[in-house]
Amino acid sequence: MIYEQPLNETIRLCLRLEYLFQEVSAYIELESEWDSRVALDTILETLSVVERPDLKNKLGQILNQYVATFSHLEKSEDIDKKVLRTTLDQLNKAISIVHSSHSKIGQDLRENEFLSTIQQRRTIPAGTCPFNSPAYHLWLHQPVNIRLKNLELWFESFSSLRNIVDLILKLTRDGALVETQIAKNGFYQTGLDPAIAYQIIGIELAAKEKLYPEISVGRYRLTVHFFELNLKDRARQTSYDVQFKLKYCKI
Repeated sequence: MIYEQPLNETIRLCLRLEYLFQEVSAYIELESEWDSRVALDTILETLSVVERPDLKNKLGQILNQYVATFSHLEKSEDIDKKVLRTTLDQLNKAISIVHSSHSKIGQDLRENEFLSTIQQRRTIPAGTCPFNSPAYHLWLHQPVNIRLKNLELWFESFSSLRNIVDLILKLTRDGALVETQIAKNGFYQTGLDPAIAYQIIGIELAAKEKLYPEISVGRYRLTVHFFELNLKDRARQTSYDVQFKLKYCKI
């Protein structure tokens, strides 16, 4: 299993969006009304996440950082120039998309009265139950092909954003430095170079260990505690040594 700790607001936002996009994708083609509920709820949750006014600026900034980083590599003899050019083309296309639209991402969904009503009802516990949202109740009982077509259309509003998020996270993860480390009695600590712009700290360990990490990152230090899975009592740090892979993702 891989646990990732984002180290800045833009990457934190990208990881949240990636999670939401994956959840929609998991439910959007399933046929029951409950599956459609989850898919639509997640689409509307995504709409709330992209509401922030600085979203495009933050995405544009990190994309420009990657353009600058990869442009410096063009003179290197050890780089596959074809792959590098393809990557730069993808980045420049993503930057163009970010800056070309003058409206907020998902604006068409915000202007949809049916979806706006559901969004408002979702803030109330069980607010989308049949007696609170009869129009939603009726839609959920439409033929499967109609529901799925509606969901695909609404999800399509995030297609460009999804591609940009996927590109940013792929480049961030692909450049990871990976080390095998040992956490003595479930505790690991190491220093960090403050001059390096780390994006993500990743911890990889086997699911059979039944352990999960709590990651704390400061400017100069990384600390990891490994806890045993406990579904009843307070979490307890393991007393065993834990071997894991530590991933440093940076621009």
